[in-house]
Amino acid sequence: MASFLSLWKACGPVAVHLLILSVAVFTVGFDRCAFWWRWFARGRRSWRQLRTALAQAPSAELRLQLLDDCDHQMTWGEPLLQAAVVLAPLLGLIGTTAGLMAVLKQLGSQLLLPPGAPLAGYGDVLLPTLLGLQITFVAMALLLLNQGLRRWQLRHCANP
Repeated sequence: MASFLSLWKACGPVAVHLLILSVAVFTVGFDRCAFWWRWFARGRRSWRQLRTALAQAPSAELRLQLLDDCDHQMTWGEPLLQAAVVLAPLLGLIGTTAGLMAVLKQLGSQLLLPPGAPLAGYGDVLLPTLLGLQITFVAMALLLLNQGLRRWQLRHCANP
C-alpha cells in the first residue's frame, strides 16, 4: 500500500490509468499464454482437425470462414495490446510533465531548492515515463509474439 501511495505521489492521477492499463495488458498476456499453451498441448491433433475441415469444406467460401474463425480466436486481445503500446508512453509523459510542473512550482520563481530539501526526491517525477515504457515493452512483446504465432499457425494449417 505504501508503494502505491508513493507511486500516486510521483505520478499523480495518471497512476490510476497506468495501473488499469498494466492490469489489462497482463490479463490479455495471461489469456494469450493459456490459449497458445492449449493450442500446442493439443499438438498435431488440432492441426489435423483444422486441415481435415479445410480439405473437406465443399466451397472456398466455407474454407475462408473456417480460417477466419480460427484467426478470430488467435487475434483476441490484440486491439487492446495495440492501444497499450500507444497509450502507455503517452500517459507516462503526461505524468512526468505534471510532476515537473509541480516541482517547478515548489522551487519558486528563483528555481532554488528549499533549505535542507533532499535532491533525491525530485527524480521521482520521471517514474511515470519509466512505468509507461515498461508497460509498452510488455504489450509490444506480447503483441508481436501473438501475431507471429498466428501467422505461423495459419500458414501451417492453410498449406497442407
